[in-house]
Amino acid sequence: MTDAKQRVLLTGNDAVVEGLCCAAGDKRRIVYAGYPITPASEIATRASVVLPKRGGAFIQMEDEIGSIQAVAGAGLAGAIAVTATSGPGFSLMSEGLGFAAMVESPLICVNVQRGGPSTGMPTWMGQGDMMQARWGTHGERPVIVLVPNSVEETLLLSYEACMLSQKYLMPVVLMLDEIIGHMEEPITVPDLPPIPLDQDVEIIGDGHRFHRTGLTHDLENHLPRINPQAEEDVVRYLLDKVKRDAKEIVKYETYGNPADAEVVVVCYGSESRAVKAAIKQARKKKFNVAMLRLITAWPFPKDFFRKLDTKKRVYLVAEVNAGQMRIEVERYIKKGTVRRLNLMGGRIHTPAEILYALKSLVTSH
Repeated sequence: MTDAKQRVLLTGNDAVVEGLCCAAGDKRRIVYAGYPITPASEIATRASVVLPKRGGAFIQMEDEIGSIQAVAGAGLAGAIAVTATSGPGFSLMSEGLGFAAMVESPLICVNVQRGGPSTGMPTWMGQGDMMQARWGTHGERPVIVLVPNSVEETLLLSYEACMLSQKYLMPVVLMLDEIIGHMEEPITVPDLPPIPLDQDVEIIGDGHRFHRTGLTHDLENHLPRINPQAEEDVVRYLLDKVKRDAKEIVKYETYGNPADAEVVVVCYGSESRAVKAAIKQARKKKFNVAMLRLITAWPFPKDFFRKLDTKKRVYLVAEVNAGQMRIEVERYIKKGTVRRLNLMGGRIHTPAEILYALKSLVTSH
């Protein structure tokens, strides 16, 4: 790990590994299992060099299906377990993410998004996997999805993903995109406290009669129980772990005052960097606008949107897809109007494009 007091130039993909090392400290073992895929491959490259030197393990798997199952096992064994991929690999990991949620394995899955569908644009950015991160697994499962917009925040959210996965015993997804993954920024690696292993959590290989199954099971011994009541009990239990603490988990950033603004631009990831620049220019022109950046995509900050929905205003959802998070905003806005500003992939909007959209909305509104 980099010296905590040294200012260094890192990419977002580099910062993922640094965040994991901060979480592990000197005592926890990090296990990375993955399959190389653009634009996430640099995470594996750095992990392959850094982790073995720290007593961790790097495993290049045969594919993404094997990768997610390997880290699900590593999480149950007490390691900080992580894998990284991009769109096609994320699709292959869908079943394994549901399995990890069901067996309560703490793991981190990093998705460095690119343009899709299918092979799409491997070396260009996209934000088309947001709904997949929420709903991509069959059945119902708890979901925590974090979305950074800088190299420094990537490090911090990688660390937080470790903390949340350990606290709630579940997979946590970190959604970068190609721009965040490959951009370089000078940062100071913070001195963060290592995340300890909870002594009350059972660890596979430590003791007798440890059992985990992907089947519906009882909550006491995790033994299969295939009946409607057992299914009700286990799924409610898994969902409630996140639901009960959603208000504490949710994070967002505002710029300007959304409560007073005529237009609120909702954004996330690298797109938010252009949005903030446009909002600054718009406010200099005396436009009454503000930004709301999602840091946790899931749980969604629904309470904040409900509080904002007190009068007619416009919510412009700017994202690099056909309007995935716009659908979620629309669920909680009844008095206002939700509009969208979309690109299909490859680049973010320019500040000028966002400013043009704002001008037309403020004028017409």
